[in-house]
Amino acid sequence: MPALSVIDLAMFLLETPERPFNIGPLVVLDPPRRGRAGFADRLMARMLERPAGVPFNYRLRTPPLAMPSLEVDAEADVSKQVHRITLEAPGSLDDLCAEVCRLHESRLDLTRLLWELYIIDGIEGGKVALYGKTHHGIIDGRGFVQAISNWLALTPDDPEVRAMWEALPRRGPANPVRASIAKRLTDLLGKLGGGAATAAELYAMLAQQGLKALGVPGAQGLSLPYTGIPAALGGRASARRSLAFCTLPLREMKAIGKATHSTVNDVLLATLDMALSRYLHERGKRATRPLVMAMPIALSDVVGGNPIAVLQFPLGAPGLGPAERLGAIRAETQAVKSVIGKSGNDTVMLYTTIVHGVPALVEKLGLKTGVRVANLMVSNPFGFAEKRYLMGAKVEWVLPVSVVPAGQWLNVTTVTLDDRLQIGFLAMPEAVPGVEKIAGSIAGAFEELKGAVAAIARASA
Repeated sequence: MPALSVIDLAMFLLETPERPFNIGPLVVLDPPRRGRAGFADRLMARMLERPAGVPFNYRLRTPPLAMPSLEVDAEADVSKQVHRITLEAPGSLDDLCAEVCRLHESRLDLTRLLWELYIIDGIEGGKVALYGKTHHGIIDGRGFVQAISNWLALTPDDPEVRAMWEALPRRGPANPVRASIAKRLTDLLGKLGGGAATAAELYAMLAQQGLKALGVPGAQGLSLPYTGIPAALGGRASARRSLAFCTLPLREMKAIGKATHSTVNDVLLATLDMALSRYLHERGKRATRPLVMAMPIALSDVVGGNPIAVLQFPLGAPGLGPAERLGAIRAETQAVKSVIGKSGNDTVMLYTTIVHGVPALVEKLGLKTGVRVANLMVSNPFGFAEKRYLMGAKVEWVLPVSVVPAGQWLNVTTVTLDDRLQIGFLAMPEAVPGVEKIAGSIAGAFEELKGAVAAIARASA
């Protein structure tokens, strides 16, 4: 059977109506003018010719007296997972986002294949959208980028029409031996009880976090979990979702990064932090402490399941200028990388499971007082360096629609497409009303950051 990591298990066991673990792409196509009529139906028919492969042929097995596991469904019928929707024409992109949120809010039927695909037309301009809804327990963000990369063609005249649900390239041995999930969980947690390297590394992580919280010079740890998180961007958990999106110019982001010795991710976080500060100020909820974000990080040399850790750190302090804010964020992301470099995969995955499992368990038990993990989650699972097509149609957007985990109320996920960084905002509207206003502030915040960096460069010339 395929491997199921402890993080995967938590995604299945701690899922609630308010916190479904659905992820997937929203792909918006611009079909060729010739043959635009009926394009959605023809595309659906062509894709249904393709068989399901790993991990899209997995089914959840839930024995009465054992932990859940995954098994391959040898008779997987993709036709039962693919659906057609037509918006009341002409539907706008806002109407499309509202429809996708409605679909995204409900949990998948865990007795069937763990994904669905919706083909949507009736969109203004003759556009056609594809929304793939998949359980996060069978695939991570990087895996989904690979799935989409295999799905979408590099040229408009590619005669082959592939589907989202085809097999991904194998990672690791062709037939890994899979211990039972109970044994994997027991072994991992058991490392806390003795002198194992994992226990020592975890204790060292926590010790560094304590020293940093006390302000000890030279402490390079993460921030202590559940502490120092502003009350901004929060509220009661809800099943409702709102979706917004925007883009940033990738070439200009790289130029700012080169000028400031920062990564594109650092530039993104600084821009996002500035836009959030403006959003909170307009709502009369200016934070008195830095906002805290959670960042998923892909781990290497992990076979099976979601090879990720999710670590928290503060963004820029209130009152910092754009360039100073970028510098503060760069220092924090470097500290996170240092923690990853000094700790084993088991350590950071165990840390992730504990830190994120506690608030999920609190919500699962129905307790009114939740546990705050971060103000938002920000994920950047790479993307596509060139234009993409499907059955001759140009891909205009590949938008990520992700998870809003327990202890958080806003998820920001980015995917590159050609020369643009696409940014998707998924929020609980009761806690983060008007998420489209945050998306609308991104361009102005980026111009402000770009101007500040250019002014420093001129001053030092």
